[in-house]
Amino acid sequence: LSPSIPACSDGSNGLESKGYTTLSSFSNFSYLGGAPTIANWNDANCGKCYAITYAKNTINVLALDVSKNGLTMSPQAMNVLMDGQASALGRVEVTATELPTS
Repeated sequence: LSPSIPACSDGSNGLESKGYTTLSSFSNFSYLGGAPTIANWNDANCGKCYAITYAKNTINVLALDVSKNGLTMSPQAMNVLMDGQASALGRVEVTATELPTS
């Protein structure tokens, strides 16, 4: 994985151990992000998926990295979640629900 994703790249809990060797290995690259449940490198929460809801929209985001102050995700994912208003709205309150492992 990219060196910019240090928390969940390698190690026994890393995504490389699950067969993801590059970020393009994921079916929807835009829906990757950071979560406050990941504290550091090789965290047991690496690779967990969360349903993120804002207003009437919900997207699923795969957590790959540390994010101390809430969830982080791509502008593309934010625009889907916020009906194209990510730049205008900026940081918003969302509901995050951990999804079962599949």
